[in-house]
Amino acid sequence: MTASDKRIPFPEIFASFRATADGCAFRGLVLVGTLQADTPALLIAGLNPERVAFLLTDQSRPKLDEVRQRLAQVADQAPLRCSPDDWFCLDGDYSSVLRVYTGLRTVLDRWRDLERHEIAVDLTGGKSTMTVGLAKAAHVLRLAAVYVDSDYADGRPVPGTQRLATPEDPYTVFGDLEAAEARRLHNNHDYASAEKIFRDLAQRAPDNPDYAIYADLAAAYLAWDGFAPHQAGEALDRVLARADLPADLQPARGVLQAQRETLAQLTAINRRLTQRRTPPADALTALRDLNQGLALLGSLHSAALRRAAQERYDVTALMRYRCLELLSQHRLATYGIWTAEPSFDAALRRVPDLDDRYRQAQRDQGFRKQYPLPSSERSIALFDGYMLLQALDDPLVRGWNIGDIRQRSYVRNTSILAHGFRPISSLEYEQFADIVEELLDRFFALIGRSRQEWERVHRFVSLAA
Repeated sequence: MTASDKRIPFPEIFASFRATADGCAFRGLVLVGTLQADTPALLIAGLNPERVAFLLTDQSRPKLDEVRQRLAQVADQAPLRCSPDDWFCLDGDYSSVLRVYTGLRTVLDRWRDLERHEIAVDLTGGKSTMTVGLAKAAHVLRLAAVYVDSDYADGRPVPGTQRLATPEDPYTVFGDLEAAEARRLHNNHDYASAEKIFRDLAQRAPDNPDYAIYADLAAAYLAWDGFAPHQAGEALDRVLARADLPADLQPARGVLQAQRETLAQLTAINRRLTQRRTPPADALTALRDLNQGLALLGSLHSAALRRAAQERYDVTALMRYRCLELLSQHRLATYGIWTAEPSFDAALRRVPDLDDRYRQAQRDQGFRKQYPLPSSERSIALFDGYMLLQALDDPLVRGWNIGDIRQRSYVRNTSILAHGFRPISSLEYEQFADIVEELLDRFFALIGRSRQEWERVHRFVSLAA
């Protein structure tokens, strides 16, 4: 008698198997048809799930009675949480791959309240095609996979050597290929897709902590790119809380810390300016705050550069236009003028003939009809704001032709995303961008700050390719 022919009582086989399944628990278990009863009985009793489902063939369906008999033999060792009467046994023959897919879909629809990681599929029994189909589906759906391994003699399993095995996730070996794609997406500013891949890798390959850090960084940049600074700050906090950053992020820790401070400034100005009814005094305080203004301006400027890199010139032009507006809004706020609800009391005390100067600025730009200072009932438009700055003899525009703004901003106005019906060409965008760049240079010279450092802080960190 060979070792594989030796008869061992099932309770003894189960006692040995149970020791290998210690600490492995699932709420749902899906098994495929098999012509032997030991494997499903070992898995059901050893894992003791709350729910059990079978995808059977016409030949394997009668074997269920033997499975119940095996389980009855170990009822004292393993009281079942799912009675055989409650097993979900789908009607029909599930011997083909497609039938396995449809059967598994039916099970998952029935078990909607279970998380995917709480469900395991058995890859031991059934025809080879059934097992292949179940394994492929488990990988796509991120279900756990289990397998009853054993020693073999004469091509047959040796009774009593059965043990639980959980096949390693292929991501433990191939994860770096997916990570390379996520890095490419991150560096191309597709932070949503990069986060999704890194988050998936972090769950599938938990031994590599770098994936979770990259996922949080992508999440921070995704939120920042969508001008949600509070959420961005929370995600960046998770990155900075890590003592050991990935090698390519270690030199960038200083920049990341500066970005976190910038997000705090951006959150502060957003809270002040996004209320339903912002008091004028609060709005002016926020707009006059140089650090908060630089945080908002830097976010707009860097977002515009990212869109330009993606050749999305219409969106880029809108953001560049908003940079022009913000520069004007900040400078006007230093004179006590809030562009949303303008009041000129403070400005008139400094420049009593401001109305005359404003009319002269209009004449200088060739306006046939000149208007008085805007009323508090009408917000100040972009070019009106720059004519006001000229009337105030503000150093941002002193000696500079503000007419270039009016001439070049037509590009934004004719965009399909503004008032027009056509896309913006690369050349048109560059001509408009030149004006913004020139004003930014003038602004940083005026405030005595380094534009290079400002851009460095607001530039999103790239990952090593």
